[in-house]
Amino acid sequence: MHNKQEFMKLASDFKDCRAVLVALGDENRLHILYQMMITVKPMGMRVGDIVKMSSLSRPAVSHHMKILKDAGVVNVRREGTKNYYYLDPDMKSFKALISVLQRSVDYSLELPYRGEE
Repeated sequence: MHNKQEFMKLASDFKDCRAVLVALGDENRLHILYQMMITVKPMGMRVGDIVKMSSLSRPAVSHHMKILKDAGVVNVRREGTKNYYYLDPDMKSFKALISVLQRSVDYSLELPYRGEE
């Protein structure tokens, strides 16, 4: 059985994953991520590239990319005035979220059954 400290750590880790949960909680951002995964652009994608693949305006795409970048889902590479967005190759934010979710599943398996009242 896990102790209170472990549950407190889990709660803290969930809080640390809040930005990636918010980033993944939007249908437009999921579509952008999907497009980035299936589009072979070794240099990364510019906002204009993403606008062409979506029904979003340039400011809307820029806003979504900022949220994804701040959450650690994508990185940006600058060349002069051009920004190229690409998926974080280490996928640290996804791995952290997966870890928290897996630990939640593991912890919940140890809880007493609560289905009957």
